[in-house]
Amino acid sequence: MEFKRMLEYSGALAANNERAWFHENHKQYEQARGDFISLLDRLRFAIAGEAPAIAYDIMYMQAKDWMYRIARDMRYSRNRPPYDPAFRAYISADRKSWLPIGYFIRVFPGGSVFGTGIWFENTANINRVRDYISEHLGEFEDIVISGGLKVDGERLKRMPKGYSEDDPAAGWLKFKNWFVLENIPDSRLTDFDSFCAYTAALVKRMEPLRLFLLDAARHEPTQKQLLEDFHRFDVE
Repeated sequence: MEFKRMLEYSGALAANNERAWFHENHKQYEQARGDFISLLDRLRFAIAGEAPAIAYDIMYMQAKDWMYRIARDMRYSRNRPPYDPAFRAYISADRKSWLPIGYFIRVFPGGSVFGTGIWFENTANINRVRDYISEHLGEFEDIVISGGLKVDGERLKRMPKGYSEDDPAAGWLKFKNWFVLENIPDSRLTDFDSFCAYTAALVKRMEPLRLFLLDAARHEPTQKQLLEDFHRFDVE
């Protein structure tokens, strides 16, 4: 199997992003979608081999359940094109939640990525991760450096309420989410076998960070942290 139909269809939809074109070319969409599902079925093995902690969760799921819809919810984006032309999936036990943390993939010509990370909207949950990073800064930075990872994410211009600029982890505490996304050049998007081998190497580098962030999100806050959160309030 190969990426040719996915890339050609995604590029064509991006250039003709309207409902009439989508329905006229629905057969091509179904073919490209089938290729993407086949890719996800193979990717589960590449991921499970380097991330045994989630192997059981992902090995027995249907790959189509990881996919995001191609049609946008126009209730919140009336002035945008009706479709997201990329093929996207979140390979996790629960695609609709960022916990447990999984792996994200997007296939689009000139804009493909693969990665992992954590996104929260609730400030109390964000603070839980901040506190964990602050308390385990050495471990966190060792993981980032040893894996050659570029951690990115939305961040505040100022320190969040209740945190100090003097904290050694101050730079990381301004983040509101933490993720690593590897840009995938089109030259990597050839056959599925070579891509899965490439992806397995990425997972090997990223998995320690995924496990760290999962521990951060799930750890029970101390009494001190609960008191600090009470004074921070749930706003930033």
